[in-house]
Amino acid sequence: MDIVVQLKEWVQIYLKSRDILQKAITGFEDSNGDFVVHKTSGDVVFFIRPELKDVEVLQRIAGSAGLVVLNTRKNVDFVVSNWAEFSKLPGLCIYFVNPAADDKWLLYPFTHNQITEKASLKRGLESLFSMVPAFS
Repeated sequence: MDIVVQLKEWVQIYLKSRDILQKAITGFEDSNGDFVVHKTSGDVVFFIRPELKDVEVLQRIAGSAGLVVLNTRKNVDFVVSNWAEFSKLPGLCIYFVNPAADDKWLLYPFTHNQITEKASLKRGLESLFSMVPAFS
């Protein structure tokens, strides 16, 4: 199965399970490999990028958004290297996913940036990364 399709399916199942009590999700809409979650509180765009290669996707984020990536050291290093751009987006949540292990960790860069010391950023993100098996 294509990894983009696998990540998309995984995160949609995860979102549905998180919404089981609140029932705020009214539907999903495909959008060129990405998707939009329609919620009673407003829409959330999800971008599926197994491997982060550039920050172009950040230019498309306005409001609430999810960025779904594989849980790899390369993706964590990319986020650390481009922290200034990621941490400017208050509505962004990055999902680091290992679909093979059915596990993930989440990062809200804007919020994280406000509560962490710059000197310990890389060490803190590496600690979070190590709690979920790396995707290989």
